[in-house]
Amino acid sequence: MPLSAIRRIVAGDLTPVFYHSFTASPIPHIAPLFPCKSPGDLERDLLYLKSHFRLVSHDDIVFHREKGRRFPSNAAAVSFDDGFIECFTVARPLLVAHGIPATFFVCKSFIDNQALMFRNKIALCVSRIADSTPGELSRFNAALRARFGITVDSRAEVQTWLFGLGFARRDIIDAACECLGIDIPAFLRVRRPYMTGSQIAQLHREGFTVGAHTSDHPDLAKLEDWNEVRRQISESCDLVREITGRARVPFAFPFNGLDLPRSALAALRDELGSIDLMYDTNNLMKDRSFIVNRIWCDTPEGANGERSNLPALLRRAQALEPLRAIRRWMRRSVRAAPAAFGGRGAPTQSAASDLCAKPVKSGMPEINL
Repeated sequence: MPLSAIRRIVAGDLTPVFYHSFTASPIPHIAPLFPCKSPGDLERDLLYLKSHFRLVSHDDIVFHREKGRRFPSNAAAVSFDDGFIECFTVARPLLVAHGIPATFFVCKSFIDNQALMFRNKIALCVSRIADSTPGELSRFNAALRARFGITVDSRAEVQTWLFGLGFARRDIIDAACECLGIDIPAFLRVRRPYMTGSQIAQLHREGFTVGAHTSDHPDLAKLEDWNEVRRQISESCDLVREITGRARVPFAFPFNGLDLPRSALAALRDELGSIDLMYDTNNLMKDRSFIVNRIWCDTPEGANGERSNLPALLRRAQALEPLRAIRRWMRRSVRAAPAAFGGRGAPTQSAASDLCAKPVKSGMPEINL
């Protein structure tokens, strides 16, 4: 079925896509986490979007959602998460060359390469393990046993253990880097994986939108204290406001924000007054008017160097959305548990009162960044 026909069946006024990074060869701090498209793949995606959609900016979406300004029937939007340097060196020139608006979401702590995201540290460890000799692997396993009492015997077991370390275990991740001889400060100085504040300011001057993506990139729904959720959101938004001079800025949830109660987020927006729209990663899920869900398009699967794989990715998202909506409705209809977020300080609500109180996950591929 052609995309135009599917768009008429699936409700929705916007086709939002998002990416993270781009490379022609594996990047050690990213490759173990998710696949990346090449610069050529990205350009083919952008050209496809430009020829088949009316590309709109974040401000266009704000005017549509908040002021009722009509969208063209085939509106699409492009955004980039995490603030990797490739957003500036690869994506920005292509966007400028083809006149395409876009939004870039950045994390406060990573700007100017002040710190490395915990998942990027894990990726460096996994890359080092993959390249290690049997003797090096044995020494690392011995260090794990001595330091953490953890016994792992194979590369696969070590990698599984590393991938299981979350934001709350950053101290263990740092210790694993130390055991493997990975010098994080040196990596940041030499590789400079993220954009600088001046590069982000340049994006703003050139007409692109800059948004916030938390301070440290945690999974917000897994934080135990709502006050920490609030801090992660507010501090990152405040810094983006400082860089851009905008009174209100967009915010994007790391990983996925589906398990965060929408009524609590609405109250937080009202309280802070610094967030206009929030962006999530639930494909084409219908949501509160202040939330824009997006389709993950990093995967190069199906891209053959001559044609974009974006038509297949969009067709899949649009074709599956009715089934996903039914699953979410069925899940909500049988849930009697209280609000999704149980952290300290979180506003209370009933599951029935919230549009998205712990519905079934959308079925999209797991996004590791």
